[in-house]
Amino acid sequence: MKKNNLKVLGKVYSALIYFILYIPIIVLIIFSFNQSKLNATWTGFTFKWYQKLLTNSGLLVSVKNSLIIAFVSSIVSVIIGTLTAVGIYKSKFKGKSIVDGMLYIPIVIPEIVLGIALLAFFSLAKISSGILTLIIAHITFSISYVVVVVRARLDGFDKSIEEAAMDLGATPFQTFMKITLPSIMPGVIAGGLLAFTLSIDDVIISFFVAGPSSMTFPLKVFNMVKFGVSPEINALSTVLIILTVTVVIVAEKIRSNNIKSKNIKRVLASLMSFIFIFTLGVWKASSKAVHYEGELNIFNWSDYIPQPVIEEFERRYNIKVNYSSYGSNEEMLAKMMAGGNGYDVVVAADYMVDIMRKQDMLEEIDTGNLNNWSNIGSEFKNLYFDKENKYSVPYMRSEAIIVVDSTKIKDGEIKDFNDLWKEKFKDSIVMMDDPRGVIGMTLKTLKYDFNETDVNKLNEAKIKLKKLQPNIKAYDSDNSKAMLISREVPIGVAWSAEAGFAMAENKDLKAIIPGEGLFLQQDNFVIPKGSKNSKEAELFLNYVLESDVSIEFTKAYPYTNCNEATYPMTPKEILESPLSFPPKEELEKGDYLMDIGDAVKYYDLIWSEIKN
Repeated sequence: MKKNNLKVLGKVYSALIYFILYIPIIVLIIFSFNQSKLNATWTGFTFKWYQKLLTNSGLLVSVKNSLIIAFVSSIVSVIIGTLTAVGIYKSKFKGKSIVDGMLYIPIVIPEIVLGIALLAFFSLAKISSGILTLIIAHITFSISYVVVVVRARLDGFDKSIEEAAMDLGATPFQTFMKITLPSIMPGVIAGGLLAFTLSIDDVIISFFVAGPSSMTFPLKVFNMVKFGVSPEINALSTVLIILTVTVVIVAEKIRSNNIKSKNIKRVLASLMSFIFIFTLGVWKASSKAVHYEGELNIFNWSDYIPQPVIEEFERRYNIKVNYSSYGSNEEMLAKMMAGGNGYDVVVAADYMVDIMRKQDMLEEIDTGNLNNWSNIGSEFKNLYFDKENKYSVPYMRSEAIIVVDSTKIKDGEIKDFNDLWKEKFKDSIVMMDDPRGVIGMTLKTLKYDFNETDVNKLNEAKIKLKKLQPNIKAYDSDNSKAMLISREVPIGVAWSAEAGFAMAENKDLKAIIPGEGLFLQQDNFVIPKGSKNSKEAELFLNYVLESDVSIEFTKAYPYTNCNEATYPMTPKEILESPLSFPPKEELEKGDYLMDIGDAVKYYDLIWSEIKN
C-alpha cells in the first residue's frame, strides 16, 4: 500500500515539475493567436501575427543573423574543441593541469567581463563590429564547452582498440577517422548541440561585439521591452518550438530503434530538407535584392522608429538603413564608451546627451542643413542638456504619471505622489524601476529639488521611501502595463507610453497628473563622434522632421511629438490626452533628470538599500 502511495506521489510530483517547466511555453503558443498586441488579456483568436511575421524584415534579419552565427561558430567550435580534447587526452607534458584549468576560464568568467574584453580586443585590432566579431566571440566561449564534453567521452575510451588498429597497419589519421571519432561521436554531437544552443541564446556577449548590421534574435527580443515584446515574437517562437520538438522526437525514435534502419536515411533526409526549407525561407524573407548607393547605421530603442518610415527613407534616397537596438540609455553609453563604433544616428535621453556632450562623444549638427528644423517646437529646443542645440535634434518627450483603476480607486483619492503613502494602498502599486526618478519624486513630496545632491536631504528621502515599501507590489518600468491591464494592481506609476498602452486595453484605467509636478524625459537624435556617414545622418534627420513622416511617430507611440508641424494632422483625442499633451502649467512644474556628478553614488546606495 505504501509503495503504491509513493508511486502515486512520485507521478504527481513529476507531473507538477513538467507543468511548471512547460506552462510558460504553452502560454506563449496560445498568445501567438491572441487578437491583442499585449500579452495580458485574451481578446480573440487570429492568425494575423503569423502573417505579419512574414513582413517583419527586422525580426527576420535578426533570426537569419542568429542562424548564420550559430551554425558557423558551432561547426568551428566542434572541430577545434574535438581536436583539442583528443590532443590533450593523448599527450603528456609539463603544465598539462594548468592547460586543463585554463580551458575552464571562459566557462566560469562572467559574460559581461568576457564581452568587454572581446570588445576591447576587437577595437585594438581594428576589427569592425559585425557578423565576423560575433562569430569569433561565440567560438571563443563555445570551444571550452565542446572540449569538456568530448573529454568526458574520452575518459571511458579503450585505447587498446587504437593500438590494435595501428598494429594492423592503419595510419594515425585512419585510426582517428575509423576508430576514435566514431567512438566519441556522441560526445562530439552533444558538444556541437551545446555550442549551437549557447550561441543561439547569447545576449550579453553579443551586445558588446555586435555591430550596426548584425542584430541577433535574442538581442532583438531583449531590447523590445520598452514597448513590450510584439506578438510576432510569439508566432516565431511557436514555429521554432515546433521545429525543435520535431527534431527531438525524430532523434529519440532513432535512438530507441523505433524507426527501421532502412527508413532512417529517408527520415533524416526529410528532416534536413524541412530545416533547410525553413532556413531558406527566413533568408529569402529577410533579404531584398536592392543595390543601395549609401548606408546609415542607427542605434535606438527597439522598434522606436516605425518600419514603414525606414523603408520609405531607403526607397526615396537609395540608402540602406541598418537598425540596431539597446535596452537602456546606460547600455548604449557603455557600448559607445567601451569602443562601440560604426553608428551614424543614435537616440539618447536628455541627461545622456548631456553626459555624451561633456565626454566629447558627439558631432556638432549643422541645423542649416536641416530644412525642416523650424518644425520643432520652441519648448523642446535649447534645454539644459544642449542649450544651443549644437549636438541634438528633439524627437519625443515622455512623462511619468500615476495610473489608477477607477473601479477600485475613488475620484480624488489620489491627487499626487504623496497620496501613495496611504496605508490603505498596501501591496497595491506597481512602481517604475528608476532610482533617480523614484527618489526624485520622493524628494518633491518633501519640497526638495528633484535633482537634489545634499546628503542630509537624500537621507530624509530614503527614510520616507522606506515607509512606502509595504504599498509596493512590484518595481517594473518596462512592463507595468501588464499588471494594470490584468487588474493585478489598482495603482501604477509609469511612463506615459506604458500608461497609454494599458489604457487602450483596460478602459477603467485613468491617468492622473501628480500635483508635485511631472518627471519629464526627452529623447533626441544625435550623431556620434567619428560617424562615417554624417551626410546621410543629416539627410535622415531632415527626413524625419517632415510633418508627413513625423506624424507616423505620433500614431505609433503615445508620447509627445516634438514636431509642431504634425499637430494640425494629429487626431483631437490625442491632442487632448494628458498622456501625450499635458497642460502647459503642469509641464512648467515638471523636472528633467540632470547630471549630478559624483552625487549619483548616493542615489545608487539608497536604491540598493530600498530594493534589498
